Amino acid sequence: MTKRAIIYARVSTKRQADDGLPVESQVDHCRTKAAALGATVAKVFIDGGISGTTDRRPSFQDALNYCAVMDVDYFICWASSRFARNHLQAGKYKAVLERYGTRLIYSSSEVDIRTDDGWFSDSINSLIDERYSRQVSTDTRRSMLKAARDGCFMGGRIPFGYAVVPDGKRKRLGVHPTEGPTVQAIFAMGLQGLGTKMIASQLNAQGLTIRGKPWAKNTVNYLLKNEVYAGFTVFNRVGKGRIENPRESWVRVANHVALISIEDFERAQTMMQNRQPANVGGQTRSNQVFTGLLRCGTCDASLQTCSGTGRGRVYHYYGCRDGLVGKHRCGASRIRADLFDEWMLDELLDRVITPDRMTDIIAEAQEIHCERDKGRQARRAVLVTELRSAEKSRRKIFEILEMHGKDAPNLGDLTVRLRELNERIKRLEGGLTDLENEQALPENTPQIDPEDAADYLRGIVLDCNDPKKLREFVGTFVKAITVGESEVLVDYHPECLVQMNHRSVVHSARNWLPDLDSNQGPAD
Repeated sequence: MTKRAIIYARVSTKRQADDGLPVESQVDHCRTKAAALGATVAKVFIDGGISGTTDRRPSFQDALNYCAVMDVDYFICWASSRFARNHLQAGKYKAVLERYGTRLIYSSSEVDIRTDDGWFSDSINSLIDERYSRQVSTDTRRSMLKAARDGCFMGGRIPFGYAVVPDGKRKRLGVHPTEGPTVQAIFAMGLQGLGTKMIASQLNAQGLTIRGKPWAKNTVNYLLKNEVYAGFTVFNRVGKGRIENPRESWVRVANHVALISIEDFERAQTMMQNRQPANVGGQTRSNQVFTGLLRCGTCDASLQTCSGTGRGRVYHYYGCRDGLVGKHRCGASRIRADLFDEWMLDELLDRVITPDRMTDIIAEAQEIHCERDKGRQARRAVLVTELRSAEKSRRKIFEILEMHGKDAPNLGDLTVRLRELNERIKRLEGGLTDLENEQALPENTPQIDPEDAADYLRGIVLDCNDPKKLREFVGTFVKAITVGESEVLVDYHPECLVQMNHRSVVHSARNWLPDLDSNQGPAD
């Protein structure tokens, strides 16, 4: 019976095809090897421009799938480096071929990996192949960094404001005659205090575009933050999987003409940072709990923190913003921030963390527990159903291939479909494994006393010494707090914990109004 063989050939780059062994030569050598083995070449698979360090090679996977269903005796390639340049993946797929009953053959050598000596030699060659690939990668990166330090443009999208200028065999970034001045104008407007939206509006009003498209605030924002305009290019920012590398591993190179000085660039970053809106609950560096949530009950301006001295120490107050900046004096008193924070937080907790509310939360948690368990079972049922369906479809293809062999109708389509099914089955099996590895839910939820739960949660909040965390907590259910001379009006979010038409009025001022006798100076 005539033996059957398939040929696999690969080159990593076009340059390798030109300088090394071209695909055509690899295939010719493999055909000669097949003839020496007395085998007929059933099919040739070729991957062009794909590294052997990855198994995401379409033709390579097609070749494996073909071996799985077509009783192939020999998988022939030029050398171990053409099969894979990752020794772990090489070992994995050699085991796959062995399971299929297919023997891996290298046309450039007489290594028989079925023998102990051949296995050892092939394993060493596999490690050498990976070492070579790693060294090439390191040398390439070193060469790119050297070229970048020499001022060469390393490819990619040309930044707005620049043009590529030939420099012998290399290329450099030069200032674009019309785009460059536009970039400088954008930074000038930013340094004058204009926001990104206003800058975009002015550019569009002047008929200026970003390579034919209108300006948007996000485009301006990206441009103002890009240090390429200060003359720098950053390498090694992103690693494998498009995951950002640690900042200390970045390589920052000054390699082209700057459109703006580094001093102006850094000043623009500072101004943009200062213009960013505060987080929920106020400025992150504020030491007061209710910064950013308070409004003046007299003129509806925001209340901001200010300080004053009294009795030899510094006190912090909430004061009407318009009055502090000199717009007007509405007559609203300044409020001792520490006393107000303590009192207001206590009042809110009395209305939020109550035994009745804890009863509702415990009931909701138990319901979520049941729903989560049901959802987990439902997800497993769906995965199992899809897995059985995919396995059934794969069996049908096997039956067709066993019945017709190489004469099977639409053989190419069947191979592609088989690969898709294999990948789908692998994903579904992985999903079931992940589901089984999820933390098991207890059969019965513990019994919790609502009063104990309320006291416990209240203690956690009151014992917290981090104003930022307290602001985040309060900001989850409080929209705004309007402070008057004799009452405080709290506006809750519609989905807040307290259901009182989303508002609550606290009729008291004694605990938070400043003591004018002891702090007369700061309160004026």
